[in-house]
Order: sequence, then C-alpha cells, then structure tokens
Amino acid sequence: MNAFAALLVADHIDNLLAESAANREAKLARRADRANPLASVLMTVRSLLSTPADKPMPLPKLADYPYRS
Repeated sequence: MNAFAALLVADHIDNLLAESAANREAKLARRADRANPLASVLMTVRSLLSTPADKPMPLPKLADYPYRS
C-alpha cells in the first residue's frame, strides 16, 4: 500500500508542477503583451480590417427601391 501511495503522491506533484509551469508561461505571455501595447493594438486593427475582405458583407438588392433614378 505504501508504494501505491507514493505513486499517487508523485503523480499529484507532477500535475502541480505542470500546472505551475503553465501558469508561469501564461504570466510571461501577458507581461510580453503589456510590454508593447502598440503591437497588440496593431494586431487587433489588422484582424478587424482583414475580416470583411475575407467574408463580403451581404448588401440589400436595389430592386423596387423608391428613390432610384
């Protein structure tokens, strides 16, 4: 039973270490985003501008439009 308990504890410690490493990586990524806010803004604007070109907006048909010439 002692060997099984040691295995469970070792597995739990490995999971905690992996979670801690993932949190550390996420914190560094957030810090890098805050270090250069202009790059973040440019990426957002670029993504907003590229979306309509990829998917054209549906326009209403002008058939039976009362003010057409």
